[in-house]
Amino acid sequence: MPSFSSLGVPENLVASLAVRGITEPFPIQTASLPDTLAGRDVLGRGRTGSGKTLAFALPIVTRLKDGSARRPRRPRALILAPTRELATQIAATLEPLADVAGLRVTTIFGGVNQHRQTVALDAGVDIVVACPGRLEDLMGQKCLTLDGIEITVLDEADHMA
Repeated sequence: MPSFSSLGVPENLVASLAVRGITEPFPIQTASLPDTLAGRDVLGRGRTGSGKTLAFALPIVTRLKDGSARRPRRPRALILAPTRELATQIAATLEPLADVAGLRVTTIFGGVNQHRQTVALDAGVDIVVACPGRLEDLMGQKCLTLDGIEITVLDEADHMA
């Protein structure tokens, strides 16, 4: 059975996972991490609870951790999700890893006042987890641009298509 370390996940992230009781990769992580950590495009399918979120969160954090400086309104990674509940869930999985790497994450979704979202974008974030409607709205208001995006994830792409 491969370990997160043997798949190429940095030790500080492996330690962060272990603190949360995550010590062995799920099959989707074993199958995808070598390619995603190398920057290759991957399409993954799996049931709820199969480990998909960590399968894309680990490579995002790994690939961004030593990159360019954070800039206001210009995130470096974008994760699109169809609902605010899923966006919040993704961010909750991603934030402990991002914290270890010194990266900032914010969520963007409708149905709430946008002030917290725009303040976070103005301060600079590395990773945005967003629902398409509010993301498009904030882009139209010039609150952010996607020209600095290095990594994009479409979670539940079948639902969003």
